[in-house]
Amino acid sequence: MVQVQVVLNPAADRGRAGERREELRGVLAQAGVDAKISLSERPGHAVELAWDAVRAGAKVVAAAGGDGTIHEVAQALVGTEAALGVLPMGSGNDYIRVLGVPKDLSGAAAVLARGKARTVDVADVNGQFSLNSFGMGVEGQIAADYKRMRFLKGEIGYLYATILEVVRFRAFRAEVEGDGWAFAGKLLSVSVMNGPYAGGGYHLAPQAHVDDGVLDVGLIGNYPRLVRFVVLPKTRDGTYLNLARVHAKKAERVKIRSDRPLPVHMDGELLPEPVQEIEVSLRPQALHVVA
Repeated sequence: MVQVQVVLNPAADRGRAGERREELRGVLAQAGVDAKISLSERPGHAVELAWDAVRAGAKVVAAAGGDGTIHEVAQALVGTEAALGVLPMGSGNDYIRVLGVPKDLSGAAAVLARGKARTVDVADVNGQFSLNSFGMGVEGQIAADYKRMRFLKGEIGYLYATILEVVRFRAFRAEVEGDGWAFAGKLLSVSVMNGPYAGGGYHLAPQAHVDDGVLDVGLIGNYPRLVRFVVLPKTRDGTYLNLARVHAKKAERVKIRSDRPLPVHMDGELLPEPVQEIEVSLRPQALHVVA
C-alpha cells in the first residue's frame, strides 16, 4: 500500500470536513492508501503538521480540505523531495481543477494511490508561496468579503462577493513592472497567475500552466460601474482578456506599487494586512505534486 501522511482541516467546508473523517479513512483504505491522518486545529497549524511530516521522512503529504488547506500544507513542501497530494473536502477547489484531480473524494484517492508525481512551479510572494493565484485590488477585496461570509460558500459565495465589489470598489493608480515591460495607470485589479483558474472557477489566465516556467499577469483597467457588469461575465470564461482596458503580460518577476494599501490574496488566502508595494517572483519546478 502507498503510505501517505494526511493533514485534514476539520473546519473546511464550514465544518463538514471534520464530520467526514471516517469516510475519508475508509475511502483511502479502499483505494489502497495507508494513511496517517493529523487534524489541523488553527490557522497555520497545517504548515506545522506538514513540516513535522517532512522531518519524519514522509514521501507524500496530502492536504484534505479546500484551497486554503492545500496552500498551507504546500508551504512546508516547496523545495523538498516530499510530494503534495490533494483530497477535495473544502468549498474552494481551484487548485484541484488546475491539476486535473477529480473533485470527488474516491477519484482523488485513486490518484493518490497511483502515486505518480509531477513537478510544478510556484510563485514567491515576500517569502510565502502561491501555488495558483495572486490577486491585488478588487480580487483581494473579493477574497476579504468571501472570508467574512457565514452562509454563502464556494462559487456562489465568490459570485456574490464579486457583484458586491463591482458596485463599490474604487479604482487605484498603480505602477507594475515585469520582464522588459512596464505599466502605469488606473486599475481595478492586478492578478499574477501560475494556473488558469481562481475564485471558484473564474478563467482568469486561459494560457497559464503550472509548469511552463512563467507567470501570467492580468491588469484590469478602470471601468464605470455599469460597464463593469458587462466585464464581469467575461472574467468567467477568460474573454475579458480581449477588452481594450485589459492587459495580459508574462513575467518571471513582477513588482507592483499602488497609490494606497490594498488587500491581497494568495490562492484565496488573505495576507494579514493590506499592502502598497509587493513583489512576486517565479520559483520554477519547486514543488512535487501527485496528480
